[in-house]
Amino acid sequence: MKKHLIIMISSWLIGLTGFATNSVKDFLLPLPQAIQMEDGAFDGHTGRIELSAEIQDARVLSELKKVRAAFQNIGLNWNITRACAKGESPLMKVSIDGDLGLKEQGYQLQIKTNQIELVGVDLAGVFNGLQTLKQIIRYAEEAGYLPLVSITDYPDYKNRGFMLDVSRDKVPTLTTLFQIIDHLAEWKINQLQLYTEHTFAYQEHQKVWQDYSPYTAEDIITINQYCQERFIELVANQNSLGHMERWLEHADYQHLAELEKVQKDGPHHLQRRTTLNPVDPRSMELVASLYDELLPNFSSKTVNIGGDEPWELGHGRSKEACDEQGKGEVYISYMSELTNYLSSNGYQPQMWADIILNYPKQLHRLPEDLTCLVWGYRAWYPFEKNSRKMHDAGVPFYVCPGTSSWQSFIGRWPNAQVNLLKAAKAGRKYEASGYLITDWGDFGHWQPFVISYPAIIYGAGLSWAVEPNESLDVSTHLTHSLMEHPNTELAQLILELGTVYKLYDGDIQKYVNVFYDILRSPNEPLSTPRLEHVNAENTVAVLLKLNTLLKQLEHCPAYNEEQQLLVEELQLAAGFARHSALMAKERLLLPEHKMSHASDSVKETMQEDWDALLAQFRQLWLIRNRIGGMDNSIQSLEVIAKSYGSK
Repeated sequence: MKKHLIIMISSWLIGLTGFATNSVKDFLLPLPQAIQMEDGAFDGHTGRIELSAEIQDARVLSELKKVRAAFQNIGLNWNITRACAKGESPLMKVSIDGDLGLKEQGYQLQIKTNQIELVGVDLAGVFNGLQTLKQIIRYAEEAGYLPLVSITDYPDYKNRGFMLDVSRDKVPTLTTLFQIIDHLAEWKINQLQLYTEHTFAYQEHQKVWQDYSPYTAEDIITINQYCQERFIELVANQNSLGHMERWLEHADYQHLAELEKVQKDGPHHLQRRTTLNPVDPRSMELVASLYDELLPNFSSKTVNIGGDEPWELGHGRSKEACDEQGKGEVYISYMSELTNYLSSNGYQPQMWADIILNYPKQLHRLPEDLTCLVWGYRAWYPFEKNSRKMHDAGVPFYVCPGTSSWQSFIGRWPNAQVNLLKAAKAGRKYEASGYLITDWGDFGHWQPFVISYPAIIYGAGLSWAVEPNESLDVSTHLTHSLMEHPNTELAQLILELGTVYKLYDGDIQKYVNVFYDILRSPNEPLSTPRLEHVNAENTVAVLLKLNTLLKQLEHCPAYNEEQQLLVEELQLAAGFARHSALMAKERLLLPEHKMSHASDSVKETMQEDWDALLAQFRQLWLIRNRIGGMDNSIQSLEVIAKSYGSK
């Protein structure tokens, strides 16, 4: 009896601590445009929820049922009705008022002493308000009461998107994707793009995708429906000029390549075929046929046609045309032809803006219904300057920052914070029509998805309401918004891992995290520009920090299977970073910093650690992703095994 009493008192004290330290704002993501708290608590008990008869959308009813289930967790058991009886006052009213005076997707939510009222300016506004209400109920579960609050809310950006790379090399299972979509919907993200090069099962091109576990047409239809049910627009994303290497590595397609011959020992951009020949009509025929097969599986009429980084343009079969007309002219002609084809079929294309920004005087020549995607991932990327260019030219555009997770193992969280905020401020200032958070998988997609969540959370907040979310406490929202069971230790470890890279250089703002670069070039001098900050002193500091974090992960609580998996994924990511630092430590002692000069005993020890990491990598990959692409991902770092003497 005494033991049970102690447990009860302890639980009560823990509850008081939670009550004292957490406010309802800690549970709201995004933070709303305006929120007013009042003293007191909701005191309604028996009654019903009145859903306006004019709201016949099944998606709203489905979401309202989820809210009702959440109410049951705090002891409120209410039924839903379309109309109350004479003299009956509902405990909750849900309605639409197009004259509310708010932007599209906006809503007002009031929790009074004896009634809750949610009014949306449109259906999306009602859905968004229900997300906020679910979060307040989550707070009530911890605090022990439902607070009195008045919220007026609407988005700064009409289009708030997240783009996930499903081509290099992870193709998430549908279960994994649905979990991500659920989070995005609650955080009021309303667009999703799955970046595709070769991972859609085009029926006449099996050779291209057969080893990569692609999404089928039925998969896309299923994903599209899942998104629609959550007021998310699934936007097709298929590259059309550059980044076509998985096509052009096959002999059947090489007649369409810009490069007739590759230069194995030439400049990096000429060592492989990645770009279609834009002056060959057969390139356009191929790409048009791909869209003809892909796009009908989406309900959205928006399509991202890529167009970024055509590295070889003008160095091969299009050289003569580029010399005569200029690269910009050849590029614009190709992308405009594709845009016009899609527009004639009722689609609104989007295009990455990196190339066209090199020709600002040509912006006015772009098709009117083409939206440019202004992307940049360094903290100092000039979103202000490039957004102004688009605005002044009258070109519709999105700002597209990134999660800073790719090629990093453990993330670059400080870089992501600055990058996301600068994009949000510049885009709103120059009237961007959208904000797209990008999450890439360059060179093997080695980072676990959890590394991207801090940036997704922060970006979701900024894209909804810039000022209220500028100082968002991301650690708190990792705890309350991402995790079903709050886990402050785990949330803090996610963020701390993302700051370790700065120990090598506090100002480093490169695309490639130093850990990844050390591993990719085991036999190159550490004095190269990308690695010049690596020295014995900061490598010791990095190892000390990573060992500390790994020890903390070992003892980090995990309150459910998902959290245990997150811990294991973080341990693997930190293990890769630690292996990189260990390699740097050894290389700093070797002639020319070449790992191949290390002693056999050192190589053997490093090989054992690397093999253990790869075994865990394979195991964890298959929990969230399809098997296709895994071997290709591992091959991207095969140079490491070779440096240890493996074959």
